[in-house]
Amino acid sequence: MKQKRFLIFVIILPLFGQEVDSLSKRTPQQAMKRALMFPGGGQFYNGETIKGALFVGLTIGSAYFYADNANKYNNYSGTDSAIKQDYLEQRNKYGWWIGFVYIYGLLDAIVEAHLHPFKEVMNEDLEQPNKEGNQEK
Repeated sequence: MKQKRFLIFVIILPLFGQEVDSLSKRTPQQAMKRALMFPGGGQFYNGETIKGALFVGLTIGSAYFYADNANKYNNYSGTDSAIKQDYLEQRNKYGWWIGFVYIYGLLDAIVEAHLHPFKEVMNEDLEQPNKEGNQEK
C-alpha cells in the first residue's frame, strides 16, 4: 500500500511545480508531457539536443536488442537449454534498460526545466552598475 502511495506521489509531484513568470520560460509540466511522449522529448524541449539524441539512441538500441533476443528465444530449436535461458536473460536485461532510459529521461527533463531559470540568473553580470549609474554599496 505504501508503495502505491509513493508511486502516485512521484507521478503527481511534478505537476505542482513552481509557477513561471513568462510564457517564454520552460515549464516542468511541459517538459514532463514531452518526455512522456517519447524518450528524449523533454530534453529536446529544454534545448538539450545532444542529450535528447542520446536518449533516443539508447532507447532504439535497447529496443532492437530486446526484439532480437526475444526472436532468438522464441525461435530457438536447439537442445541446449542454457543457450535459450541466455536469450531470455538478455531479453529481460534490455527490457529493463528501455524502462530505465525512459524514466531517467523523464526525471532529467523535469529537473532541467526547474533549473532553467537558475542558469539565466547565474549568467547575469552582477558587477554592472544599476540604472542610475551608481553602484550599490
